[in-house]
Parts: sequence; C-alpha cells; structure tokens
Amino acid sequence: MRKLDWRFGLACALLVLSAGSVQAADTVYKWVDESGTTHYGTRPPNGVESTAITPKTGHSEPVNYKHTSANADDASQPQSAGNDGEAESKKDPERCAAARKNADILSRGGRVRESTDDGSFRFLEEEEKQKRLEAAQKAIAEAC
Repeated sequence: MRKLDWRFGLACALLVLSAGSVQAADTVYKWVDESGTTHYGTRPPNGVESTAITPKTGHSEPVNYKHTSANADDASQPQSAGNDGEAESKKDPERCAAARKNADILSRGGRVRESTDDGSFRFLEEEEKQKRLEAAQKAIAEAC
C-alpha cells in the first residue's frame, strides 16, 4: 500500500509539472526539405527558408460584436395584419423557432461552420452569412 501512495504522488507531480509547461504557439513555421516533404514547427530551421504562419483557432483576432444586425430584432417583432385570421394561419412554430435560432447564431459575429456532403465542415464567408441572416429574418417575418 505504501508503494502505491508514493507512485500516485509522483504521477500527480509529473502531471502538474508537464501541464504547466504546455504553451500554445503564437507562430508556427512551415518549410519544405530537400525531398519535398512539408514540415511544421514552433521554431524555424537553420539554413532552410521557412514561412511564418499565425494559426487561426477560434477567435484568434479580436471580434467586433457591434455590427450585429438591429434588423434581426425588427424582423422578430410581430407584424400587424389587417386580417388576423389569415396572418394566424401562416404561423409555423417549428419554422419560427428554427429561423430565430439561425438568426441568433448568424448575428453573433463569430465564425459559422456548416457540414458538407462528405461529412467534413466548412466555414461560411461573411457574404454568405449576411445572405443567410436575411433569409432567416424573412422566415421569422413569415412564420412567427
């Protein structure tokens, strides 16, 4: 029992020490060796031309959330219709909830990804996000 306590303590100490030394690299270097193989590393190699790359993970750049659309709030307000019975028949709670969720995600200002047919993901460009936000606002106006 005594050996188990000593080993457990040593393992915990090593874990704490190793976790403290892990750092995220601000810059990654890319270079190609003589055989044409591409390499990546946190330090540039000696005597080989390399390119500095700044990794983009999550929000690596400051994000400006001030550009969120005020129109999303306007579109989510119920429209007054002359014929309430006709407007009520066009309501679709499921479509309304989905459109509101999409508009919320698209108006946050961060990166938005979607899955592709092959199961991988791709990030939407700002222009695509704006078009989809407009479509979501239109769906909110129609279904809510």
